[in-house]
Amino acid sequence: MKISSTLLSRSAPKADLFVVGCFKGDKDFKTIKKTEPAFYKVAAEAVSKKRFEGKTNEVLTSFQTTYRQAPEVMLVGLGEKKDFKVASLRKTAGVLAGLANSRKALKVRVLLDSFLAEGISAAQAAVIFTETSLLATYRFNKYKTKKKDDPPKAPESVELVLEKKEELQGLRSLIVHSEKIAKAVLFARDLNNEPGNMMNAPKLAEEAKKLAKDKNLKCQIFGLEELKKKGMNGILAVNRGSVTPPALIILEYGEHYAKNGTVCIVGKGVTFDTGGISIKPSKSMEEMKYDKSGAITVVATMALVSDLKLPLHIVGLAPTVENNVANDPQRPGDIIKMYNGKTVEVMNTDAEGRLILADALSYCEEFKPDAIIDLATLTGMCHHTFGDKTCGILGTDQKLIDTIRDAGEKVGERCWQLPLWDEYGECIKSHHSDLQNVGDGYAGTITATMFLKEFVPAGIPWVHLDIAGMANCSQNRFDCPKGATGFGVRLFAEVLSNWSSENLSKPK
Repeated sequence: MKISSTLLSRSAPKADLFVVGCFKGDKDFKTIKKTEPAFYKVAAEAVSKKRFEGKTNEVLTSFQTTYRQAPEVMLVGLGEKKDFKVASLRKTAGVLAGLANSRKALKVRVLLDSFLAEGISAAQAAVIFTETSLLATYRFNKYKTKKKDDPPKAPESVELVLEKKEELQGLRSLIVHSEKIAKAVLFARDLNNEPGNMMNAPKLAEEAKKLAKDKNLKCQIFGLEELKKKGMNGILAVNRGSVTPPALIILEYGEHYAKNGTVCIVGKGVTFDTGGISIKPSKSMEEMKYDKSGAITVVATMALVSDLKLPLHIVGLAPTVENNVANDPQRPGDIIKMYNGKTVEVMNTDAEGRLILADALSYCEEFKPDAIIDLATLTGMCHHTFGDKTCGILGTDQKLIDTIRDAGEKVGERCWQLPLWDEYGECIKSHHSDLQNVGDGYAGTITATMFLKEFVPAGIPWVHLDIAGMANCSQNRFDCPKGATGFGVRLFAEVLSNWSSENLSKPK
């Protein structure tokens, strides 16, 4: 799909669909009257008869081959103008992408001016339409053999048109930037939608190697023998039940930018999670292929930071395993000596993500980072708490937490803070080792994060994102079909694109 911006013109070649927004109570339609006088009459009549009032998602369409902009013109209700926010526009853009899809409109023209409101500039609207148009029309049908069952073809182009020339300034570069981000999200969705029999640790490592070559990234893969030599026993213990070897994938970008700061991003990569001996219920277990979402987000983000040419040193670490029971799995009660020397009693083999993340977090010290951010489908408790509306955010640096939360609000990937008080640390103390890998059954998201905190190198600002409810959607959404969402790529892009030592309470 090609996204472009231009001035509104009566003499432009026709599109297949011309889309105009309309706020509730708006009866003026000046632009429509000038641009599509024939449709103006239709719209005015519909408003006078109260067949169209501009309510949210209300749609009025008319098809006439004599129309100037396109044979089909669509008037879309936006609701009250005072209530129209960025989130409203994002949903509207997704709905419009679906409508264009269902009409098999290959060339769509959008009157961008008609979607602007207080707090929504032409620049913001262009970014939202660009990202959402690409995200909403995504499909993963790689394994379908019956092509006749495929959904209608997505639009080939979306043209964003404005009346004022000055509003066009800078839009082209914003659109290009947004396209890169959206395509990175789609790349993450493609990798994450792959099933466990097609995407395991060695295969993800191969993807990382190919990516590193294409994007000029430095790549290190620690396989079974390297993990043993380094004593990364958290990763090794979780993978014991699998006949497929584990990997710690490390991608590095911009080492020469280290003077501007170094940030490590870490993502949990469990390519399939049976729960191990503490086996999961069979219901919805097929969704456990999404337990690699954190690792996939890290890999896709590393490709994106290279495309965006960010002036920052960024290291992505993705510990990747399969939690299975096919070989010689770890047992409840086993004690592991982790990479940083601390010992852990395994109380539950389904609390495996924190074990592999622990080794990766400890290893971050090798890169002397200014900050560490990790994300993981870590706890079902977080999903139960927040549903699919926000991820949980916890950490040791309030300023960094606030920076990430603000970025999440801006890009539509929300984060909600939970406390990380010292008292919760009592819940993960073990009688027979330094730590145990689960708490007392309550506050599971917090106690899991307290466990991770034990492995963060001392003095380094750190934030954890629990994306258990956000990594995949079980039903079609306005910006995503059922399946992987690619959550975190846009969030990381926003945070890393605007990185500054001022993001931290105590910069180095």
